[in-house]
Amino acid sequence: MLFTLLQTFRHGFPYQPTAIAFDPIQKLLAIGTKTGSLRLLGRPGVDAHVRHETDAAVIQMQFLTNEGALITATADDSLHLWNFRQKRPEIVHSLKFQRERITYIHLPLQSKWLYVGTEKGNIHVVNIESFTLSGYIINWNKAIDVCMKTHPGPIIHLSDNPLDPSKVRLSHFKN
Repeated sequence: MLFTLLQTFRHGFPYQPTAIAFDPIQKLLAIGTKTGSLRLLGRPGVDAHVRHETDAAVIQMQFLTNEGALITATADDSLHLWNFRQKRPEIVHSLKFQRERITYIHLPLQSKWLYVGTEKGNIHVVNIESFTLSGYIINWNKAIDVCMKTHPGPIIHLSDNPLDPSKVRLSHFKN
């Protein structure tokens, strides 16, 4: 019986990258692609390639700094928690949004709360320890100036407030 042993080598930058994340403590770089692939690069010998179960594009990623874990948001409005602490990275939790499209995610440093911005301008809060929705939602009409009556558009950015760490700054895209 004849058979051929094929070994696949990956080199260069991943094709059609859509998202990037960096863990400054572990010095890991994650690159997500339009086809749902992830490439994890680090010290010499650290080069892993994994895929989501669907071919949905990776729209954003965020490392849990120094935890060996990564959160990905995909174009099918799902969040995935990846564990990189074992030899083969794997998804340990997934969460699918039904009524709103995910546009941005933000995890404050050393926080257990992930903020998920949506196309409707709302912000949902996910507990990363249980990977469940907390039930707490910051509705767009509560987060903007009272004199503004029109919908501000989707969330395009969330970040820590430098003046008050207990607050999050958000940016909307005006339709």
